[in-house]
Amino acid sequence: MAGGLLLLTGCSLIPQNNGQNGGGINAGALKSIEAADHTLGDISAPVKMIVYSDFECPFCADFAKTMKQVEENFKYNAVIAFRHYLLAGHPQALPAAMASECAAEQGKFWEMHDKLFADNAAGRMSLEQFKTDAADLGLDTAKFNQCLDSEKFKDKVIEQKSGGDKAGVTGTPTTFVNGNIYPGAYPFEDFTGSDGKPDKGMKSVISDLLR
Repeated sequence: MAGGLLLLTGCSLIPQNNGQNGGGINAGALKSIEAADHTLGDISAPVKMIVYSDFECPFCADFAKTMKQVEENFKYNAVIAFRHYLLAGHPQALPAAMASECAAEQGKFWEMHDKLFADNAAGRMSLEQFKTDAADLGLDTAKFNQCLDSEKFKDKVIEQKSGGDKAGVTGTPTTFVNGNIYPGAYPFEDFTGSDGKPDKGMKSVISDLLR
């Protein structure tokens, strides 16, 4: 949204120290990208993005579009890792997160990621819808349903949320780019913030790091 006015807000209160390691941010507590993360791009890329997200958060659905643009434009220079951060008041956030992990078990995390945000936009988030999504993706539905119903990956989801808390995450989406925090649904292009001042989008943030 170059030149447009954009209000950067997550689905809950967020700190206003964009691109910094100050305030309540504890960069030392942020775990590096690891095998448990779902990633887009080469894990050895010079720019590392860690995104804390909630499938029931509409701002996260918006930021998923930015993530796609980063992947397309910085394919060999940036890696994106997705982590769960559940917000209070989102009853479908945990089931959706577990559904994504159950799909990942069958190699379809990112496909389910896209389905879940589509469900969010359409206002149709439910366990039954997630099972329908699994069938649409051609997953082994018996295995997926057993995984989801047994809450097989609940502990992983809760652990990632806890890790976000320790790193200073308070809302979604929150993105760390090489350790610096960017809270809110940052667009890909540069934009005008709610304070009327110009700010950098993810394209400029990453480009600056690659210079």
